[in-house]
Amino acid sequence: MRLLDRGRTPRGWSLVGRLTGGVVLIALLSFAAQAMVLALWLVPVTDDLAGVGAEQATMVQAALAAVPPEQRAALARKLSSGWVSVSSRLPSDAGAIAPVPQRDLPVSEILRREIQVRFARRPGQRFAAIFRLRVDGQDWWMTRAYSALPGAVTGTIGIWLVVLGVATVGALLLSVRFIARPFARLATQISRQHGRLQPLPETGDASAELQSLVRAFNDLVRQVTAASEGRQQLLAGVSHDLRTPLARLRLRAETQCEPEVADALTADLLSLERIVDQFLAYVQGDNGLALGTREPLHRTVSDLVGRYAGTGREVVARIEPVARELPDVAVQRLLSNLIDNAYAHGGGPVEVALRKQGGGAVELAVYDRGAGMTEDEFVRAQQPFVRLTNSRSQLGHCGLGLAIVAQIARQLGGRLRLVRADDGRFGIALALPPS
Repeated sequence: MRLLDRGRTPRGWSLVGRLTGGVVLIALLSFAAQAMVLALWLVPVTDDLAGVGAEQATMVQAALAAVPPEQRAALARKLSSGWVSVSSRLPSDAGAIAPVPQRDLPVSEILRREIQVRFARRPGQRFAAIFRLRVDGQDWWMTRAYSALPGAVTGTIGIWLVVLGVATVGALLLSVRFIARPFARLATQISRQHGRLQPLPETGDASAELQSLVRAFNDLVRQVTAASEGRQQLLAGVSHDLRTPLARLRLRAETQCEPEVADALTADLLSLERIVDQFLAYVQGDNGLALGTREPLHRTVSDLVGRYAGTGREVVARIEPVARELPDVAVQRLLSNLIDNAYAHGGGPVEVALRKQGGGAVELAVYDRGAGMTEDEFVRAQQPFVRLTNSRSQLGHCGLGLAIVAQIARQLGGRLRLVRADDGRFGIALALPPS
């Protein structure tokens, strides 16, 4: 097994490419087999033509031997016609005339052994047989031209190529129609799930391999769903159980403790409440799109920025009118987590930018004054309960902020990416494809 280099994505042949290669290979092998059949078929046909020509050469040889030597040139001219040429000179394109091996031969081969024949192609005559005739120790040459044999061979090869090409194209179309297209539809159905896996319908008209793949995928979806539901129930139970004692502790701190102690305890309790809220938001993430109402995106962003500005936080907004309607609760959770992270780790003022992109796409970005993070850190930060620095736990962060953002982004069909403003400020953007 060949080991792949790290960081290098393996590029395998697509299913259509493999089918095309297989069909073309079969077509080439079929053509090679047909060529071998034609070659074997030409042997007896060529032998028959040589036999007929050899009988004619025998008669010419007898006619030349029956006249005096001085009359043989004139007789050769009389015997020559459009298809037969008799001459005392060897044709320039005849080449060497090799004797036939001594073995058990048919009649035509015996004639060929006694007369000796060579087949050649000549200009204007597609196919020719050149015979050497021995008359009184002198060599005479008879050339017999043919045209039917090459025409038949060429026509047979041409027809076979046309039939083979049509069969190859038909096989490719059928292969793509019945093999590759169902897999392409399956990939499209999976890609449209936007991070929330759901079982695929099992159809009886699909192939056995495709049905097996769908069943395996559905089993995996059920296992992942069961594990996710168990984790959500655990987090939800813990979060709800913590809310009541936290509320009691806050009440006692405000009523029974000294002001200095009460302020310190209240700050810690607020951090704990934020962690509990993050737990609940992450647990409800799979149902986030079902919460709230669908509102125009620019209105939801404006309302949330206004609420932050009302608390005294400096938030600068550059909002273009985007009428696309999205669940307001999901957008608020996503944007509030981005703004809170920007204040906690980058510092204000924070800028929120909502702008249109080409082709109907939309980008929602949040910029801060911090140094930012690398791509590797950004990928790690999107995992739940991952903290890049230890100071986050002191600020009420539990490593779920970007995990919640990434979860909602997948549900909205968008993609998170790192961006930089013109003045170098660091930002995180949600890119939404055209609706």
